[in-house]
Amino acid sequence: MQEFIGLLGSICFAFSSWPQAYLSYKTQSAKGVKWSFLWLWIMGSVFSSIYATATDKLVLLPNYICGGAGALIVLVIKISETFKQTDMSND
Repeated sequence: MQEFIGLLGSICFAFSSWPQAYLSYKTQSAKGVKWSFLWLWIMGSVFSSIYATATDKLVLLPNYICGGAGALIVLVIKISETFKQTDMSND
């Protein structure tokens, strides 16, 4: 039972970033997402992935990779949005 609960929690964490990633992709906006939150989110996924690999806890990798991928989608949109605002202010 503990294994099932742990697996269920891992699946929830793995896909928790995807609703925000989908909304940001759909609207092409990440205005409500703070830079610090994004960087901490991505760095948490990177460091956790390194830990899982180094300690042979590879079952955790899908969680961190899926979460990190969602964060990267939001980051790309946030960067794109920032450059668009910079270009508009230079016109």
